[in-house]
Amino acid sequence: MVLLVLMVPADAASAADGAGSAVTTESALRAAWADPTRRRIDLGADVVLRDCHLGDPIRESPYPVVLEGHGHVLRQTCFEKRVLRQDGTGLVDLRHVTLTRGGADGPGAGLISRGEVLLSDCVVAQNLSEEPGGGVFASWRITARRCRISGNLANDDGGGLYARRGGVRVHDSVLSNNLVDGSGGAIGSTGDVLVVRSYADGNTTDGDGGALYADEDGDVTVVDSLIDGSDADGPGGAIFTVDGDVAVLDSTLIGNRADDRGGAIAGEADVLLVNTTVARNLAVAHAGGGVWARGDLAVVNSTVTDNYAEGEGGGLLTAGRAYVVSSTVTRNIASIAGDLGAAGPSEVFGSILGPPAFEGVTGDTIPTRRSCRLHHPVSGGHNFTTESSCGLSAATDIMGESPQLARLEDDPGGFVLEPYDDSPVRARIPSGSCRGRLPARVPAGQLLEAWLVWDRVLAHDALGNRRDTGAPCDIGAVQSAPLPGPERSAPPVPPPPAATEPAAVHEAAPARSRDRTRPRSRLGRLEVRVERLRRGVRRFDTLRRCTRPVGVDRLGDPRHRWGYAYDERDGTGLDRRPALAPTVGAPRWRLLALSPARRCLSRAPAPNGTGADARAARPTRRSRLARLERAVRVIDRKAARFDAWESCLTSVPVTQDGDAEQRLGYLARVGGRTAYRPALDLDRSERDDPDYQLLALGRCDRDPGEGVDRASARDRRSRIAALREDVADLRGPVAAITRFDECLYTVGARVDAGYDYRDRAGRPSRRRALVLDLDRPRLPQLSLLAFPGEEPPQLECNEDAGEGDD
Repeated sequence: MVLLVLMVPADAASAADGAGSAVTTESALRAAWADPTRRRIDLGADVVLRDCHLGDPIRESPYPVVLEGHGHVLRQTCFEKRVLRQDGTGLVDLRHVTLTRGGADGPGAGLISRGEVLLSDCVVAQNLSEEPGGGVFASWRITARRCRISGNLANDDGGGLYARRGGVRVHDSVLSNNLVDGSGGAIGSTGDVLVVRSYADGNTTDGDGGALYADEDGDVTVVDSLIDGSDADGPGGAIFTVDGDVAVLDSTLIGNRADDRGGAIAGEADVLLVNTTVARNLAVAHAGGGVWARGDLAVVNSTVTDNYAEGEGGGLLTAGRAYVVSSTVTRNIASIAGDLGAAGPSEVFGSILGPPAFEGVTGDTIPTRRSCRLHHPVSGGHNFTTESSCGLSAATDIMGESPQLARLEDDPGGFVLEPYDDSPVRARIPSGSCRGRLPARVPAGQLLEAWLVWDRVLAHDALGNRRDTGAPCDIGAVQSAPLPGPERSAPPVPPPPAATEPAAVHEAAPARSRDRTRPRSRLGRLEVRVERLRRGVRRFDTLRRCTRPVGVDRLGDPRHRWGYAYDERDGTGLDRRPALAPTVGAPRWRLLALSPARRCLSRAPAPNGTGADARAARPTRRSRLARLERAVRVIDRKAARFDAWESCLTSVPVTQDGDAEQRLGYLARVGGRTAYRPALDLDRSERDDPDYQLLALGRCDRDPGEGVDRASARDRRSRIAALREDVADLRGPVAAITRFDECLYTVGARVDAGYDYRDRAGRPSRRRALVLDLDRPRLPQLSLLAFPGEEPPQLECNEDAGEGDD
């Protein structure tokens, strides 16, 4: 049921928080998780979920909840039952807990939520789902810190984690040996993916992106991490984006494999490598052994070596421009362009290109000795090549037989190729000329703005050593004789916060008490059924009392000629877009917002249908039969009113665009300064993939619906028979109310001001706009009613609701 308490009295806050009451049994966990006002749950022991007929532990709440595991384990033992399920959009914050052995015939076997999920010091292991998110699925954002996500499987995208457009952020974690029969062996998302100081190894997919996969226009950013041993039957052995950029900083991508393009990275837009090593990756039967980019490619202070492609570009291949600055691209294998291929203009400075590996090569390709396939090469000077295919012929460029570089294993961290003492690339760039030059717009550069300063990057080598110390500099990714400084090491691996194989917890089954209230008379059984129907139609009464309309319109031109200022920061320039904003007068939609009254409290949906606990009311002085007949007439009228009300509803598909952290989105004035903000807009994209389907009241024909057809009856026996028929006729209409209410949920939103807006005549102004509000520790300003759709993957509705046994 969707109707939820939004405000708790101060004197009840501590009780609602659940502080001081440790959960040690399955029944206590289910009760605590189902309480929509409970803000904290502490585990006092491992809990094994064995009560299979109760289904998933379900919570439906807009409140944020903290589940502190204290190192304990939640383990599911039932077939296709999740460990935890959140049907509401309240923030779920899991800490120091293991979620294991969950199953689902839908998305999210370990945990599923319609809101945002935070994981801290957690293990998510050995879960299996039939839809996206083998370990965790969220309709908004997932953030994992110091976690281990391993051994999960999804028969769709995102073996370990899957999030919608809110994206996935992983810090200081291990993503290991996850598997999908889709895309994204470890992570999948229609939003952005960020991986920081983490390991991703041994992930496998039958689709695209062996480790990381971003659908639609989602970007992928990897910082100070290692991705190795991943495998994809499609493009991108480690990383694949459908329409987004890829940026990798201070990281290593090694030993990944794709049966399509891009042994390590296949990016459908721009790709950027900074201080990164791409080595020993394979593009089997295709091109781009290390990296394949459909857009532009920039490589700065990076090493690309020992990669293999059976098509063009053993190391790097781009369909756009190529910018190679102070990098080493050598010993790669391909039949064409062993090291670098580019269709657009190429600018190369201070870099080593070649030679490719061509002797002692095994595999299906016949390797070439030619390093490059560049149609429009431009030399920035001070490059080293081994033959003429790269077309670099500036006065300061050098051609030699070999750059004489050590093997990859000779570097303690396995990151770079250091030049030997007698290497021809040492001390070849005069002091004062060591710094490379970047284009005005660095491809995918917006993804790394929060992580680097370009002046510092260009002044140092791949290991952080200063290039220009007053003496001549080296060509390539590494500067010899580095200044004393901290030795680079591999990203730290966080210790597992909890065991993945919990010890069994034996819980005594609750004693089954005999139901002494079961009526034995025919009229008594009718009383039970009528009371069940009465409780069902009360859901609609509560729904009507607890909602209010919020007028909303779409401001701006769908053809982008006027509206809110928007900057995608992808080189396309400033745009004018529409967005949703509150309005008065005659709004286009009247969205339904939930009232913050305690009477709107809801319990979580019953996992196997509702109504089984209905009991006959105590008889009054009025005849039992007459009382039941009157109750049936009231139920009939309310069911008809619901039918008319539901016919007035319309679905409004909405999607939020913009990301303040990436500094892209709608422009607004905040504190006298220009800022980037997200905002909601009507989703009219060809993908038909909205974030949420909001409900609104629209115009309708108020058809009262079919009423119960009652024949007049005088004797008691005939009246009882007619009453039984009426009750049977009402089961369907009342079940429709229950199912509707079970599927309904709320989406947090707020109204922000200060957005830059220009009207049709070009007049500037500041306007308000709607924004999703799902990640703050307090309740949202608006709780808008929403209904699940068929696509994208949603929590299934409770189709058994209201169909209790008679």
